[in-house]
Amino acid sequence: MDSSAQIEAVDEALLDSYRVLQDEGQPDLVTELIDVFLEDLPGRLAAVRSAVDLRDPKAIRSAAHALKGAAASIGAARLAAVCATLEALGRAGEPEGAPELVPPIERAAAEVAPLLIAHRVPS
Repeated sequence: MDSSAQIEAVDEALLDSYRVLQDEGQPDLVTELIDVFLEDLPGRLAAVRSAVDLRDPKAIRSAAHALKGAAASIGAARLAAVCATLEALGRAGEPEGAPELVPPIERAAAEVAPLLIAHRVPS
């Protein structure tokens, strides 16, 4: 079992810390962050797939880093962890192991989406 499976899919404490910043009467900050993340997720996943298909270490590092940062900022801890592994391969210039990381990244993304949606506050 890879170590990312032991990491929580969603860091609820992080989402709660954002809610503390919420101004009364304003749209829900966490909901807005979740919506932006989910809107951008398909494009970020496509960039990762494309970089891996090209076996381009620089593109792999960049795409994985971008998805890792977005995932970490929204509390998608497991997704961020798998992306960090892919980013490290790109940084090391070793794209050979990258294709094996795409399915776990896609699974983590599919897993986190409904969990994040459950944290949205309906308007």
